[in-house]
Amino acid sequence: MATVGSLLEASDVVLSVCPPAAAEDLAGQVSEHGFEGVFVEANAISPERTRRIATRLPRALVLDGAVVGSPPRGGKRPCLYLAGDVVAAALVEGLFTETDVRTRVLGEKLGAASALKLSYSAYQKASRVLAAIAYAAAVDHGAGEELLEIAAQRSGGYLQQIDYIPKTAARAWRWGPEMLEAADMLEASRLPGDMLRSAASALNRWDTAKDDELSVSDALELLRQHAVSERSTSPESPAP
Repeated sequence: MATVGSLLEASDVVLSVCPPAAAEDLAGQVSEHGFEGVFVEANAISPERTRRIATRLPRALVLDGAVVGSPPRGGKRPCLYLAGDVVAAALVEGLFTETDVRTRVLGEKLGAASALKLSYSAYQKASRVLAAIAYAAAVDHGAGEELLEIAAQRSGGYLQQIDYIPKTAARAWRWGPEMLEAADMLEASRLPGDMLRSAASALNRWDTAKDDELSVSDALELLRQHAVSERSTSPESPAP
């Protein structure tokens, strides 16, 4: 059976794609084996963490990477954005020649690709969460269909795509940490990250739905059940 060490010895390039919370641990494992090739840090993490990971791999040539887009199926083509050493970036681009994965180099500044990914995710994923919450509120007050009618009059948008709510719930386990990374990035630039931290908190309500097949009503009920659980476990105020 192959080990991490044997795989690294046989590899010139490592592409790190894992949940954000595991990014530094994975880089640490690679560093412990003295990897000297090209390490592409392609996780949804803040630019600061990307640069910190680069310092943990002094013998490797670290590239900042970001994957944007859906998996390559049904004609969809995700893009791998790269930033860092131009020669190393060209080497990685060559690995994806004539594949369904497009590549684009953003320059030599580490953090550019990470910032691009989180900037896009901040809008895309937080909007999905807000759409789910807004629809749930309208349904609770008997105005769900009317809300969809109003949304349909606009030029597109997540609010009318209620079929995506279960997908948001199923992906919450990895979207939540990504929102926290995006909040860190905003706050490092003296921008408010509160809304994204709130989106992460909402996503945590779906933490039991990891990769599940849910209906819209199931996903909305999980949002409500979690709230009931929070109230039932919170300490009661002392009697006057």
